[in-house]
Amino acid sequence: MNVVAVIVLGFPGTGYRTNTTGALTNVGERGHYWVTSPLESGSGNACILWFINDGTLSPVQNTNRANAFSVRCVSALAQK
Repeated sequence: MNVVAVIVLGFPGTGYRTNTTGALTNVGERGHYWVTSPLESGSGNACILWFINDGTLSPVQNTNRANAFSVRCVSALAQK
């Protein structure tokens, strides 16, 4: 028998602070979350997961680390 587990995570639309002005923007409309370390050693960029409340989702996008995005620790569970 194949068993499929579905895990639903809730990520709020926190918005972010821009790297140019420091202004908080897109609160309640978009969620931006860091998902990894820098793209490469010495790079000013890293990967993010972002979404818009209309259902648009970008699983990995390259962006400047000077943007202030949210951090959520998520760990994969080992299968038994």
